[in-house]
Amino acid sequence: MKTHTNERPHKCHMCSKGFRTVTLLRNHIYAHTGVRPHKCKDCDMAFVTSGELMRHQRYKHTHEKPFKCSMCTYSCVETSKMKRHIRSHTGERPYLCCFCSYASRDTYKLKRHMRTHSGEKPYECYICLARFTQSGTMKTHIIQKHTENVPKLQCPQCSATIARKSDLRVHLRKLHSYVDAGMKCRYCDAIFHERYPLIQHQRGHRDEKKFKCDHCSYVCKQESLMTSHQCAHSGEKPFTCPCCGKCFRQKQLLTLHSKKYHDPNFVPLLHKCFMCDKSFTRWNNLYKHFEKCRLMQRKVKALEMECTGRKKGETVICETGKEASGQLRGRFCIMKSEQLTEETVAGAELAEMSSEDKQSTEVTCEMILNMMEK
Repeated sequence: MKTHTNERPHKCHMCSKGFRTVTLLRNHIYAHTGVRPHKCKDCDMAFVTSGELMRHQRYKHTHEKPFKCSMCTYSCVETSKMKRHIRSHTGERPYLCCFCSYASRDTYKLKRHMRTHSGEKPYECYICLARFTQSGTMKTHIIQKHTENVPKLQCPQCSATIARKSDLRVHLRKLHSYVDAGMKCRYCDAIFHERYPLIQHQRGHRDEKKFKCDHCSYVCKQESLMTSHQCAHSGEKPFTCPCCGKCFRQKQLLTLHSKKYHDPNFVPLLHKCFMCDKSFTRWNNLYKHFEKCRLMQRKVKALEMECTGRKKGETVICETGKEASGQLRGRFCIMKSEQLTEETVAGAELAEMSSEDKQSTEVTCEMILNMMEK
């Protein structure tokens, strides 16, 4: 019952942290004292818990994999890895991104995906200070960029280039070793005896949209997306907000609603346009705005090119459109000629006013040229 009530009666006398059981408290105290009572009989390693010792022995010494998949030949050391593997058969992706439609089979990949929204790069190269989203990418960068005389070992079976001999041995064992029991493709009935051709084959299925809606022409890659889409036909909204009673078709929409309207400490992630510094809470809204910004910039450039060099004997040099006060405005440079006529100056001022005044109508190139001729 302590699991359901969150009761933690056993307190640490060093840091006052509470635990549900005496065993958890004892293991915690070992972390304070540095005691590691569980020693490995095959090496000098020692561990705080018996579970850590057992996992170490299976990985390093016995290579025992007691957890076996009932659907294929996969086996592993830990139950958590088996649960994640089972989801590759069922297609279940329970961990959803609250900013987009991405869904993952495990929390690690979701956490890594969230860095694409936040822009976080927690791993830094200690030599050149370059930052990376994954530790493996950083290690590869250090080996390839900052290690002198790095050996380039070519895999004899594929085009992979590997820096270390140990990594090459692991690569050959995992991807190119022959397996008597054939491995079946998770998307079709094809069977392979090596993991590398299986991976290459399954990548061909990656862009396939095998889930089709019975009511419309919508197709998608993931079953969870199809389930969410079919709610649009049935009108079903199974996710209800406990605070205000509002209903949603998708769980991530409910999560976003709860954070935005019912969490006083919630700070929304803002996506900024690098052209005008305008901010948006949704990535798709920023993308739509950015397309408009680009079209406006092209229109200003076309206006400048059309309005310059109209008269013979005048050489007109224009800069690209620059941003000012959060808006793109086309700025005309000095026209190199012996005399600047009043009509040309009026035309340039009118072109600049057209981008600054939001309430006025858009001034086209033809209107400016008519003003210059008058």
